[in-house]
Amino acid sequence: MADATRGMVGGGYYDAHSSFQADTAASVAALLQQAVAALTMPADGEVTVADYGCSEGRNSMATVTAALHLLSARGAQGLSVVHNDLPTNDWNTLSRNLSSPGSYLAKYPQARALFAPRGFFEQVTTPASITLGTSGSAAHWLSRQPPDLDMPRSLYRSDAPPSELDKILKQAGDDWLSFLTARTEELQPGGVLLVQMLGTDGSASPVRVSAAGLLKLMNECALQLVDAGELPQDVYARYCFPVVPRTIEEATAPVTGVLAGKLELLHCGLTEVPSPYQLALDKTGDVAAFAKSYTAFTRAFSESSLRDGLFRHGKAGGDTLADKFYALMQQALAERPRDYAFDDLTLAVMVRRLS
Repeated sequence: MADATRGMVGGGYYDAHSSFQADTAASVAALLQQAVAALTMPADGEVTVADYGCSEGRNSMATVTAALHLLSARGAQGLSVVHNDLPTNDWNTLSRNLSSPGSYLAKYPQARALFAPRGFFEQVTTPASITLGTSGSAAHWLSRQPPDLDMPRSLYRSDAPPSELDKILKQAGDDWLSFLTARTEELQPGGVLLVQMLGTDGSASPVRVSAAGLLKLMNECALQLVDAGELPQDVYARYCFPVVPRTIEEATAPVTGVLAGKLELLHCGLTEVPSPYQLALDKTGDVAAFAKSYTAFTRAFSESSLRDGLFRHGKAGGDTLADKFYALMQQALAERPRDYAFDDLTLAVMVRRLS
């Protein structure tokens, strides 16, 4: 079964157009301090940090650097960092980022940078080897398309028909359990995992789903291609955009359930993170710049999945349809800049490995 995404757009494009992801990473800075304070330091002082879903590394570099600073303050003697992502990730750009003046290697030249090119729904490193695990804006991705979908006019958790939503949530639940089970094997006794991802407020009425406004726009643009005969209707009906923001209850279920004897829940909560693109629009009023930056942000994380799941099946081919889709997005945002706000609830989960 093919992965739901091959990763983010490479060549530095994702790094250049992911200000929102950088802001969400910064939003859990206080939790990172709590995570390092809560973990058990190895007796020999040798610590290993794992960055799950690292992409090109720009956004996680600050988190890793802060983690190494905090661990050093607790007496860490040896520092290693495992950078994990799909084999199709842009590892060359990550390598260049690690060699830049802003890298943690510039501040901690004794640290070792290790690569683990494997999907994080399975084990990516040796058992009981990780002191601190972090993951930012990655764990909300699905491992695969949910089977047997039939939603010809929908794209996402927020607009899926009830019967199809059940299939999406089943896949998301299975994937989250797989992610946590793999981390349970990798964490040292007393090791801590801090995960940040898109969230959903299940207590709100209607349910508040992160990025619902953006996915509404993406659905409208894709349906324009379907209705024009440029994308096959049956292909679109079998596809959902493979990102699922979770509720607190969905995020904690494995920890309080099947993994209760192995993991201890330290924190689970939602935080609003404002869109930097909307803030810039409010400040400058520059609609054209807003439409361009918001579209580029979307393309950076979404093109791989849309290209493999949809665009390659179209008459004009993947490149042409991708360009047309994002042009439609940018046009709609320029015409109606207030209609598709990126409403975010960042979900942070912190767990500790029991002995």
